[in-house]
This record gives sequence, structure tokens and C-alpha cells, in this order.
Amino acid sequence: MLTEERTISRSITPPQSDLNHPTDLNHPTRAPEEVRPEFSVPNLLGRLLVVAGGFGVAFTGWMLMMSVILVFIGLPMFIFGLAMMQTQQR
Repeated sequence: MLTEERTISRSITPPQSDLNHPTDLNHPTRAPEEVRPEFSVPNLLGRLLVVAGGFGVAFTGWMLMMSVILVFIGLPMFIFGLAMMQTQQR
């Protein structure tokens, strides 16, 4: 996840307790809850379209590399397609 990406989160406040109270020693402490980004269907759909486009470019580059004559066009196209599939920006 990119650091610039905004997520909807809520802050978790620890429970206030008095350490002098004898029952506090008997209760185990809870682990803090994890903050997760909100699931968004348009965001997922957009990423899937970029991955599909990158796969198409990479596959076309691979086919051009297999025809030895067009290897100089196919290799950069294949690398660009792989990079396109790995992108994390919207």
C-alpha cells in the first residue's frame, strides 16, 4: 500500500483502568485491533483492468520476442507490460 493512499480508519482508545484495583491483574490484556482500509468495488475493478491491460501488453511482447525478427520491439513491450501489471497507483 502506498503511503499517500488515504484510508478510512478509527482511532482505538485503550481502556482506562486503575492498576491498584486487584481484579485488573486477573484479566488478560487484549491485543489492539487492526485498522483495515475500506473495501471499494470501483477501486478493485480499476486495478483489475490495469492488470489485464498489462498482461495483454506483456503477452503481445512475448509473442513478438518469439518471432526472432521483432525481438527488439517485443522485449521492451514485455518489460513494460510486466511493470504495468505490478503498478499500485490508481
